[in-house]
This record gives sequence, C-alpha cells and structure tokens, in this order.
Amino acid sequence: MGKAIIGVCAVILVAMVVAVAVGVTRSRSGRSEGELEASKKAVKTICQPTHYKEECEKSLAGSNTTDPKELIKAGLQAAIREIEKVASNFDTIEDAAKDPRSRYALDDCKELMGYSINDLKKSLNQLNSSGVSRLDVYVENLRIWMGGSITFQQTCLYGFENASTEAGEKMRKLLNTSQMLTSNGLNMVSVIPELIRDLNFPGLTRAGGGTRKLLAKDGFPSWVSFRQRMLLQQNPSPNVVVAKDGSGKYTSINQALKDVPNKNASPFVIYIKAGVYNERVSVDSNMLNVVFIGDGPTKTVINGNVNSVDGPTTYGTATVG
Repeated sequence: MGKAIIGVCAVILVAMVVAVAVGVTRSRSGRSEGELEASKKAVKTICQPTHYKEECEKSLAGSNTTDPKELIKAGLQAAIREIEKVASNFDTIEDAAKDPRSRYALDDCKELMGYSINDLKKSLNQLNSSGVSRLDVYVENLRIWMGGSITFQQTCLYGFENASTEAGEKMRKLLNTSQMLTSNGLNMVSVIPELIRDLNFPGLTRAGGGTRKLLAKDGFPSWVSFRQRMLLQQNPSPNVVVAKDGSGKYTSINQALKDVPNKNASPFVIYIKAGVYNERVSVDSNMLNVVFIGDGPTKTVINGNVNSVDGPTTYGTATVG
C-alpha cells in the first residue's frame, strides 16, 4: 500500500514538473505553440510576393506576430540594420580603394548609405503614422521612399564601374544582403492594397479612381499644397537673396543654403539674381521645402564645371543635387 502511494506521488510530482516546464516555456516566449505556428504562416504569406523569399523569412523569423503591418515594419528594420552594418565595414574597402576613382566612389557610398537609411526610416514613420487617410497616397509614399533607398544603394555600386575591380567587388558583397532586404520591403509594401482587409490601418480608404495621379489639373504634383502652388505662381518675397554683384546677402548659393532651418516646415525661398554661379550646389536631406527662383534660364546659370573625366563618379558631377 505504501509503495502504491509513493508511486502515485511520484507520478503527480513528474506531472507537476512537466506543467511547470511548459509554463516556463510559454512565459519566456509569451506565445503558445499554436500562436508560433500562426506567426510562421503569416511570415510565409507576407514573404510570398518578394524576390528573395529565403532572406525575407530569415529576417522576420523572430517577429512573433501575425499582423502584416508589424511584419512589414520588421522587414524595414532588418534592412536598416543591414545597411548600418555595411556603413560600419567601409574600412575593409579603404585598402582596396587605391586608385582615385575608387576613393571617389567610396566617399559617395558613405553619403549615399545615409540617404538610403533615411528613406527607410521615412517609410517606418509612415507605417507608424495615422495622419494619412487615403490608401493610394499611403502606398505611393512608401513606394517612393523604398525605391529611393534601393536607388541610393545601386548608385553607390555604379560609382565603382570604372574603378578598381577589387574595391567594387568588395562593395557588391557588402551590399548584397541589404539590397535583397530593401527589395523585399518594396515588394511587401506594394501588396498592401491586396492585404488591406487583414491590415490594421484605421481610417485608410481606397481611392475612387484607381491609381494615384501624380499631376493635378494645374500641372503641379498632387503633393504640392494649395498654398505652395499659390507661392510658386506668384512672385514671393525671398528669404535670402544671392547676387554675384554683391547686392544680395550672399554671392554664393551654397552660402545661402546655410540659412535654411533644419527640417524647415514652410517654403524657404532663395532668389538667385542673374549671373553665372560656378559652384556645385548641394541640398542635403535636412533642408526641406527649399525653393530656388532665378531671373530666367539664360540669365541665372549654375555651372558646376565638373565631369567624370576629371576623376569624380557620375553621381559626384551633379551641378545641383
């Protein structure tokens, strides 16, 4: 009888240990086996339209969610991390970039990776925002930024086309995964209209006329506000005047750009008087809503006087960029 009682107690004790172990497993992951399976299925579904499904599923493996919106965000975050990893490994290319063209290309890449990350972050902010009510505008913005991020990475590689083979090959290997993940992000974003019934995007509505029209009736892009259109159609008072003859605040356009407030929210008008300005004008990503107004195409001339024959990459020869 005593042995029987001991045996029963042992069985109960083992059952309690198993129950505790199961409880610990659930508390650590926070999800049951069924929920984890549902999450895996959601990952496969969201990765279905991508060109690089294996990389997509790997990047989302730890997401533990069935919400397509959260999965897309996780995909963008994975792409950002990968580009940041690329930027942190530029020193591995420094030794290979011995010729002038490779050094120019590497310098361009350092700048371009920052722009690529910024566009992905804009996409993340859009996904977190509740300020957009129309689905077509929402998706179009995401496509523009995601496409921009891909373009910046590709432009980086273009710079090595006529440069050292070794340096270019190293850069291609560094950017391989980030390009795949960014491409996957664009593919996932592009199917949002098809997933809209399952997505938790409160307030989003479909456009009545199908795809978004980029040009309004008056010839301006639809994202240009009525106030901005009025500004461009009139002769606005400039914030800064640039003049070669010294009659303005500055004689250089780049000097005038230093007056643009960081992430400026309203149009900042720079009036460039007649003259030939031999400079490369660089408007960085923090200079928002900058408006250049000149005295006409044959009177106000900006000439960077730089070409790729002199050494810089094609990206580095832009007169205004």
